[in-house]
Amino acid sequence: MPFSYVEMMRGFGLGDFAELPSFQPVKPAPIQAKLSEAKLGMFATVGAHLPSQRSFQPTNDLTFRLVPLDVPVSELVFDHPSPIRNFAVADLNVVFPRDRLVEMQADGVFAELAPTAVSMLGSITKYTELVEQSAPAIADVYVEQGVDLVLMVPFCPACHRATHMISRALEARGIPCVTMSALHEMSEAFKPARPVFADFPLGATVGRPHDPAMQRDVLEATLAVASQPTTPWHITQLPQVWSADRKWEEDVRAVYEEEHGKGVHRARVAAHMRDGQGLVGREQELDISCAC
Repeated sequence: MPFSYVEMMRGFGLGDFAELPSFQPVKPAPIQAKLSEAKLGMFATVGAHLPSQRSFQPTNDLTFRLVPLDVPVSELVFDHPSPIRNFAVADLNVVFPRDRLVEMQADGVFAELAPTAVSMLGSITKYTELVEQSAPAIADVYVEQGVDLVLMVPFCPACHRATHMISRALEARGIPCVTMSALHEMSEAFKPARPVFADFPLGATVGRPHDPAMQRDVLEATLAVASQPTTPWHITQLPQVWSADRKWEEDVRAVYEEEHGKGVHRARVAAHMRDGQGLVGREQELDISCAC
C-alpha cells in the first residue's frame, strides 16, 4: 500500500487536520498539441525563487514568483521550512525540475519550455482565496506565455492539497495540467484531470537527488500521460521504484518525529488550524469559487 500521510497524522493526534475531502473529477481541458509540438509550463510549490526576489512567508502566502527558466537550480534558493526539505537541499530538481526539463526540450521531448515558472510556497489552507485570487492570476501567466500544458509539482502534504486545487482551477480556465503526486490519497481525494503518482518519499516528487536519469525517466513518463485518454478518471502510477525495500517510509516518519522536525511541523499545523479553512463538506462551494 502507498505511504499514508493521513494515517501518520492520526498517529500524531492530528487526524482532524489531515482529514481529506472527496471532490468529483474535474472536467479536463482539451490539449491542443501533441507533446512533441507542445509548449510546457511549470508550477512548483517548494518556494523557489531568485535570491533577488522577495522571500515567501512559511504559511498561507498566496503570492507567487515568476522564476526565469534560463537560470539553473544551483542559482536559486527556496523557503519551504518543511521537515522533509533535505532532498531539495541536496538537489532542487527533485521538486523544481528545471534542469531536467531544459535537457528534455533540447532532446525534443516537447517543443518549448515556457520562459518562466510559477513558484509558490504551497503550505496554504486559505483555499477560497487561493482559488478566487491566486489561481486566476496564475492562469493569466500561462495564457500570456501561450502554454499547451502545465506540469504541476507539489512538495509537502499541504502543498499537495494546494497544488491539486490550483490544477482543478487551471483546467476550468481551459489550461490542461499533468499533476504529479507522492501521496496517492491526495490525488484520490482531489481528482485533478491527469494525476500521476510516484511511490516516492515526501519531498522527492521527481526522484532521487543527483540521479538525473531517474528524474528524467519520471518526467518523461509523467508527460506521456498527456497523450492518454482522461476518461474514465484514473490515477496513473509510475513504474519507477525508489528502493528495493520500503525503509524510506520509516525515514519519513522519523523526520516528522525527531525533535526539530516535530516542532516545525506542529507549529505550521497550528497556524493552519488557526488561520486556514477546512475542506471536508466544502467541496461544492470551492468548485463554485474556482468555476470547476
